Amino acid sequence: MGLLICIAPAPAPATPQLPTDSSSSASPRLGLVWTPPSPPDSALAALDRLAATGATAVRLTHLPPDTLATRADSLGLQLYVDLPISHVPAASLADTLSQVAPTLNRLLALATRHSSVAHVGLARIADTTVPVACRTLREWTNRVHEQASSVQTYYVTPFPPAVDRCGDAVDRPLLDLRGHPRPDERWRAWAAHTEAVGIGALGTWTRPSASSGLQVPRSPERQARYLEEAFAQLLDSTRTAPPVLFVARWQDAAAPRLPSRRYGLHDGPGRSRPAAAVVRGVYSGTQRTFAFADGSPPARSHAPLLLGWGLVALLGGLYAGNLFVRQTVVRYFTAPGFYRDALRDGHDLSPAANGLLLVLVAAALGIAGARAAQLAAAHPGTEHVLRSLPNALQSTLAQGVGHPALAGLSVGGLALGLLLLWMGALIGAARLNARFSLAQGLVLVTWPCWPALLIVPVALAAGPNAPLSPWAFALLLLGGGGVALLLQTVRVLSDFWRVVDAPPWTVPLLFVLSPSALTSAAVLAAAYDGVPARFLWRLAVHA
Repeated sequence: MGLLICIAPAPAPATPQLPTDSSSSASPRLGLVWTPPSPPDSALAALDRLAATGATAVRLTHLPPDTLATRADSLGLQLYVDLPISHVPAASLADTLSQVAPTLNRLLALATRHSSVAHVGLARIADTTVPVACRTLREWTNRVHEQASSVQTYYVTPFPPAVDRCGDAVDRPLLDLRGHPRPDERWRAWAAHTEAVGIGALGTWTRPSASSGLQVPRSPERQARYLEEAFAQLLDSTRTAPPVLFVARWQDAAAPRLPSRRYGLHDGPGRSRPAAAVVRGVYSGTQRTFAFADGSPPARSHAPLLLGWGLVALLGGLYAGNLFVRQTVVRYFTAPGFYRDALRDGHDLSPAANGLLLVLVAAALGIAGARAAQLAAAHPGTEHVLRSLPNALQSTLAQGVGHPALAGLSVGGLALGLLLLWMGALIGAARLNARFSLAQGLVLVTWPCWPALLIVPVALAAGPNAPLSPWAFALLLLGGGGVALLLQTVRVLSDFWRVVDAPPWTVPLLFVLSPSALTSAAVLAAAYDGVPARFLWRLAVHA
């Protein structure tokens, strides 16, 4: 997935020119991302409150009604309107734009009647890292200009300038910087290549269950301080500022993909958060610095650490107190022939110890799954990755990211279920010609799973400020896990073939029922279902 196959772009029309008011020396337009409520009266009242903050622009997530555009005209607001296109692979962008062409036509007709409607968003989080997407965006920008010369186009991207290739395909690329640790650095890196670049979404999320205080991670006060610091860097009067900047968002989304992430300056019922005061003070020019209560830092949970090292201690105790385990360790790694002889003989195999080892293998995988979910929950790009998946996968994975303990239980339980299923198939195939006990099946399946036990200390050492970075941990899980799964399958089937005098046709059948084959089949089914693997990889790595 790390190799990107890029097609050279065909000759294209000249790059669209920006109007004269796009100069970086002009005062930046400051705005908010907003989804208007359905009742017209509520939408108009909310737009009045939004304008009262000092905002001069609004980025709408869907086409506004005529009444809302009329009110925006009277308030002097500029409306940036997103087409309903988001998280689209490059290959699907042209077809998706064709499908929403009627919406675009209605928007352009609205623009002829209202001076506030002068910006249309062709895509939100599309795969703009490949030239085919740039050709599509450039073609549709020219179509917009032919129908309404006063309307500018934009797209919203989470990618850095070194990866995104379409900055010159529209009038103004906008950056999605939600959760970015240094939004000013990302914007200035873009501005060095594309003068017209603005910020389409600035902000970070707060967790609904977080208590108040700057010392509380993901608290409303931390959200407000993030915006205060970002404004200080981006709107510094001694440096060039973005031509347009939108804070994400005015109010919490009604159905966020990750319920634990709330970006709004106001919650669902409309209650304001401290970040609303920051936006109002900066946008109106009345206040630049703010004070917030420190609060009390939450008590750190040591449960994952204790669970992980408890598992390691249990393994050590099992090795020290069980003669069978000590003998089998030596036989398995240094004398495979003696290991297979003991497996064939079937006596004194200590089913209790092997059963415990199998449970520990599942627990180790569960700890790795829980840790992966914790790291994904803290990564800004996780939401983009989830929204690029089919709806069924989105819901399932979002639950795991939001509840790491549930993710760990699911991964461990699934691993245990697959291993038990395979063990049953192996025992059934072996009994076609000879007696084969449950204890023998436990030994046959469990011992080749020993690499899974190594993931526990690796998972405990992974984290943003830990010895192992999250990306190294992810690569180990994907690459190392796949290799380990394949080696486990080969070793089990090899031992089965040497120990059991089974018909030759049973080995291919048992391979089909192995965890590695079932996992591979699930991945292929997901790819067939439309999972854009390359796009997901770019979002995970670069967003």
